[in-house]
Amino acid sequence: MDRIKLLLVITCGLFVSACAGVEDNSNITIKATTELYDVESKSRDAKVPVSVLLPPNFDRNGPPLPLLIHLHGGGGDRNTLVSLVENYTDMFDRGVLPHMVVVSFSGGPTSFYHGTWEQFVVDELPRWASETFGALSDPEHLTMTGISMGGYGSLKIGFKFPNRFKAIAPMEPAIMGVLEWPEPNRRNSWWLAKEFAEEVWGSPFDPSKFLADNPANIAVRNADEIRASGLDIYLEVGDQDFIQLHDGAEFLHRVLWDHDIQHEYHLVRWADHVGRSLGERIVEAHAFLAASLAGGKTEPTDLPLTDLERAYAEYQFSDARFRGEPEPDYTLLESGDRAPSVHAALWKPLKDLAASDPAMKRAYGELPATK
Repeated sequence: MDRIKLLLVITCGLFVSACAGVEDNSNITIKATTELYDVESKSRDAKVPVSVLLPPNFDRNGPPLPLLIHLHGGGGDRNTLVSLVENYTDMFDRGVLPHMVVVSFSGGPTSFYHGTWEQFVVDELPRWASETFGALSDPEHLTMTGISMGGYGSLKIGFKFPNRFKAIAPMEPAIMGVLEWPEPNRRNSWWLAKEFAEEVWGSPFDPSKFLADNPANIAVRNADEIRASGLDIYLEVGDQDFIQLHDGAEFLHRVLWDHDIQHEYHLVRWADHVGRSLGERIVEAHAFLAASLAGGKTEPTDLPLTDLERAYAEYQFSDARFRGEPEPDYTLLESGDRAPSVHAALWKPLKDLAASDPAMKRAYGELPATK
């Protein structure tokens, strides 16, 4: 067991060294800053070590900023966020991320954010950040991310309390591709020994307690609430993750798809659990959070069409096209945010033919098995 804990600490150290300084910020004179606090927690009955990352030129008396909760990975603590100050400075500077308050805390090297940590994340930490820094902690401005064990925590807490968050962006989450407790020492279980699980979920080990926290199981039983909440979900993992966490992420992607829970999923080619790929992957995850806070990237499909646009749409499946008559002088790919409306008008007559199919009411289709 001590060996497993040591491996978690080493992995966290490798993560920090891989991400710190991924961008050369030598020309940036004003950087994000970090502060450390000990926050009293009633749910934990203790003071929790907390770290706060503030954007450049942060003004406590200025307009309130969104709040991002960052959950550290296994073996980490509040200093994981401190180590990412260069990454956040770069994202703020490039406009990837709007200015926001970022908070983290020492959740225990192997806690999996079990038990009362959930209440701390959902209630006490956001309230403290709001009172101390004026951060916006309402569901429209509260987001969460985390890597590995922190990705697991983001999924578990986000799926249990989907109405509490605007968006979550778990990265390479430490999850199994299961809905039932697996046999030991198999591909989907070797990295989470039963003895280790007992430290988190109790001894003698009760698989039902593990499954109650397993993100895939939560998604199944809480699918209606997750869908109704409008929670924006980002999920990613490297396809060469040495711990083989890509199996769990791919499985969760399929669970979300089958239960019609909208999300964005990236299986990153050539990427491991640690290493050079993490820097840009962190940028992509945070860009998703920024897009969610900005209202999403959806473009309208019901704009009134100009005469030229309507002529183009009607031409595509018309007899005139098949007779070889010239196409209207219009380029769909160059029409910017009007293109989705023209494209929808083009396909709508055919799509309407399937309107009686109940599956058309879903965001994602019900796909056949591949084997």
